Amino acid sequence: MNTRKLYILIASAALASVSLTGCNQGPDPAKVREDVAKAQADGQKKIADAQAKLDKTMAEARKDATDNANANGGAPPANGAAVPADHGDAKKIADAQYDLDKARAEAAYDVAKAQCESQTGDAEKACKDSAKAQYDSAVNAAKQKNDQAKG
Repeated sequence: MNTRKLYILIASAALASVSLTGCNQGPDPAKVREDVAKAQADGQKKIADAQAKLDKTMAEARKDATDNANANGGAPPANGAAVPADHGDAKKIADAQYDLDKARAEAAYDVAKAQCESQTGDAEKACKDSAKAQYDSAVNAAKQKNDQAKG
């Protein structure tokens, strides 16, 4: 009878060991690829939308500059300088450029986070921390660029 209890105990321990081994396995590679592809597609859409906004803003600024030139008789200034853009237009362009730069940073961050899912434990945390640091750096650079453009 003791032998039978020993076999049951060993079988139970083996079953528990096999069950717990599944907890340490990494995520499904197909799911990670799917998440990365989705993040890339979403990021491309964000970037395209921000680029369209920048293009529209720049087109409006060119139109305003042309309208201003036409209002001044259609001739460029006597010194040959270009017709200055309205300062409000420059701010709008700087803001639209910032939005584009930020969209690029967000897209890269989202893809990096999705790629980090292929890792587990401390490696995954380190990967996500690195991605966040790169994102923060890119956003800060975009903000500085925006501040400089606004003068």
